[in-house]
Amino acid sequence: MSIEQIRATRSFLREFIEAVPGAVYAKDREGRILLGNAGFGEAVGWPSGGFLGKDDLELLSDKELARAVMENDQRIMAGRTRCQVEEQLRASDGTTSYWLSTKAPFTDEDGKVVGLVGVSIDITERKRLEEREKLLAREIEHRNKNLLCVVQSVVRLTRAPTVEAFRQAVTGRLEAISRAESVLMRESLKPVSLSGLLLEELAAYDINTSNRVRLAGPPVYVRAEAGQPLAMAFHELATNAAKYGAFAEDSGTLDVTWDLPRGGTLLEIEWREIRRSPVESPIGSPVRHGFGTRLIRSIVEQQLRGTICFAWEPTGLRCTISIPMQSVAPN
Repeated sequence: MSIEQIRATRSFLREFIEAVPGAVYAKDREGRILLGNAGFGEAVGWPSGGFLGKDDLELLSDKELARAVMENDQRIMAGRTRCQVEEQLRASDGTTSYWLSTKAPFTDEDGKVVGLVGVSIDITERKRLEEREKLLAREIEHRNKNLLCVVQSVVRLTRAPTVEAFRQAVTGRLEAISRAESVLMRESLKPVSLSGLLLEELAAYDINTSNRVRLAGPPVYVRAEAGQPLAMAFHELATNAAKYGAFAEDSGTLDVTWDLPRGGTLLEIEWREIRRSPVESPIGSPVRHGFGTRLIRSIVEQQLRGTICFAWEPTGLRCTISIPMQSVAPN
């Protein structure tokens, strides 16, 4: 082969490996790099080159992962067969990437294995999507179990004088759960707006929210697992308001305010009803504590790990709910 042919072959080889997507490389029997394209340099953190003659221990920041890659290479060369493996790299800044590597040994004229060639494709995004799907599946399973427990509690604890009254009470509470689920599913089980949960529940009572309801507070998003319990608590408060409180008369109003005190550990929500003609409410009365009261207290104290205080003032019910910041999603 002439010098011109050798040069042309080398030029073709360089152009070929640079055109291949991903990282292309060849290593000798000891794992030293014989050739590599720009994609390989980017993958191992040497984008400016200078990696020829070095092994993975010298190239990679994470030595444990470097040893794992070299062990894969030695196993493939010892097995004398092409193999596909998933490998993990970690950059000096701590960023982790995942690679699908196809590697095969190569031999000299005598058939002796003298090295390895490989192509590695970045599958980091695919791995992230897979992990997200697994997490979502676990979240759905967890939420379904919680949902079943809530439904069982609603049916078991609801008391009513007639079958029809029982049906209406249970139906109303299950519809509240359904509305909360609709909000969460629209958001793909992501954190949901606190004001959005309130509006969704209050919309069921067909009141003019612009004139009779005031919602005020900083932008707050609650985690998906806290959305359903809060929606149930708001439903019970709104049901009480429709029967005995602010929504039972045309002039009644509702103020719901919330705050995240600077440096605090709690989300504080205040539900305050104002009506002209005070009426004693079962939810605020020290004499009677019905299912609604027990359910709200159970939701806040057991599911949300918070505290709740009912106070029946001359103007109406004031309910204060405090829940730990663990239920609040970061903005």
